[in-house]
Amino acid sequence: MESVMEGGPLNIAYSDDSRTLHCHGDWVIGEISELNRLLHDVNVAGQSIKVIDVSGVLSVDTSGALMLLKLLDSCKDIVKECHLVGLSDDYRSLLELISKDKKVVSQVVVLNPHSHNDFYIIGKSVFRRFRQWSLILAFLGELIVTLFTELCNPLKLAWRSICENIDSAGFKALPIIGLMSFLIGIVLAYQLSGQLQEYGADIFVVDITAIGILREFGPLITAIVMAGRTSTSFAALIGTMKVNEELDALTTMGVTPMSNLVLPRIIAVLIIMPLLIVWSDILGIFGSMFISKSLLGISYISFLDRMHYEVSDMEYLLGIIKAPIFSFIIAGVGCLQGTLVESSADSVGKQTTKAAVQAIFMVIMADAGFSIIYSWIGV
Repeated sequence: MESVMEGGPLNIAYSDDSRTLHCHGDWVIGEISELNRLLHDVNVAGQSIKVIDVSGVLSVDTSGALMLLKLLDSCKDIVKECHLVGLSDDYRSLLELISKDKKVVSQVVVLNPHSHNDFYIIGKSVFRRFRQWSLILAFLGELIVTLFTELCNPLKLAWRSICENIDSAGFKALPIIGLMSFLIGIVLAYQLSGQLQEYGADIFVVDITAIGILREFGPLITAIVMAGRTSTSFAALIGTMKVNEELDALTTMGVTPMSNLVLPRIIAVLIIMPLLIVWSDILGIFGSMFISKSLLGISYISFLDRMHYEVSDMEYLLGIIKAPIFSFIIAGVGCLQGTLVESSADSVGKQTTKAAVQAIFMVIMADAGFSIIYSWIGV
């Protein structure tokens, strides 16, 4: 291999009987003087270069990319079929961006990336998971510390932000939650009525639907709707602020994003979740009453009277007690995924989708956990 220039951070060398030119080092603006000298040496050498191998180039900026295009042009003056190899997709895009003649870039040959063995793939996956869990633990730790710190002095809480989130995440969610719960009550009573009529046990529709709605369907439907609506909203909002560097601006101003963005949203959801569950229970019972009246002839008074005597207050409390856990999952997952957004609009969409999927999954898992605990304690 005959070297044109070596001993520095940059290197250009010939090989294969002066047909291949190997480029190494950092082709950046800080090395512009060396790059100019290298191009001059190549032009003076006047070799018939057919291949310019840039796989050894560590980094390229716009200045370095321009130098590569000039090098390609100078070699093509001697050999028309000269082309680049070893160029990554990112650097190819950079060349396309600054190239005035797209035909030059079209002759760039992109080599397939080297395949990695299983150990590399496993190690990279483990490292990614470890980094993700470390960020989650850091988020939870900061959240817990901030929560206890702020609760020691409630007057310093961002009450205006809390009230705004109560309105957007709570009050504006009443129609969709009410409609969903009403329909669930209708479907549940409709399905049960056909089965119970065969045994002359029409009145037991009241017991089953009331217990099911108060204990399971009301809290679960509310949590799922909130996970799909509120959790994604939090993730998209915080993620967009991160992309626009608004979080960095707040930190520079001495404003902690955790205490001014995350904590108010979690507190707001903690406040409104029990109320939304009550709203869901009421509309679900109304749906069941409507079907019981229409199909089974059970009057509204008879329905409420039966429910009063046969359904205990404990069924209602067993549903309401799920609210704090569901609230923390919904708001926490949304805010967490928002903080994990990277500096791209595509990342906002991905993390928003993750927020919805993870929140719904964790809500269902938590509800299953409650069912197991209730079974253990015999309630």
